[in-house]
Order: sequence, then structure tokens, then C-alpha cells
Amino acid sequence: MVDFPHMGPGLVVGGVVGIQINDPRVKEIAEVALKQHAEQNLILAGVDAGQIIKGIPDWNNYYNLIISAKHSPQEFSKFYNVIVLQKASDKSLKLVSFVPLF
Repeated sequence: MVDFPHMGPGLVVGGVVGIQINDPRVKEIAEVALKQHAEQNLILAGVDAGQIIKGIPDWNNYYNLIISAKHSPQEFSKFYNVIVLQKASDKSLKLVSFVPLF
């Protein structure tokens, strides 16, 4: 463990943690990514994989997620890699990357 006074005791900078794809908080973060993305009409089909990188200065968590989304219930899902930062001070979420995979 590394102690950085401005970040709090015991944080490991760059510590990577796997996600639980059915965790309601992870799904909420994926929904935020879809809402913040310019293409507003995507529907979340699911969170397929991801990881959380902890201990980044000024941010609590860096979520790197693979999500599936579609434009309508009848359409096949497409996969996207999204990166969302969670701010340490107020827990706000900021989409920083939204990349189609296929």
C-alpha cells in the first residue's frame, strides 16, 4: 500500500479490480456513458466485461467497460469500449472515451 496524504491512506495507485457485470452500480455507469455519448438513442443491452483502475489522482475510479448497446429492441447489439472517470470530490461521472468495437 502507498500513502498519499491528498488521496487518503492506503490507496494503491493504478490498482486494477475486476468488475461484476451484474452489479447495479456498473450498469448505472454504463447508462451514464450512453447518456453522455453524442448518439443519444442507444439502448443498453448489457455490460459484458470491464475493470476498475483505482487511485488515479483527483479521481476515485477509472472504469474501462465493454458494453453492448443497440438502437432498437429489434436490432442486434453492437459492442463498445467505454471509459468513464468517477471524480473523487463529488462522485460525478465523466465519459472520456466511447469507441465502437465492431
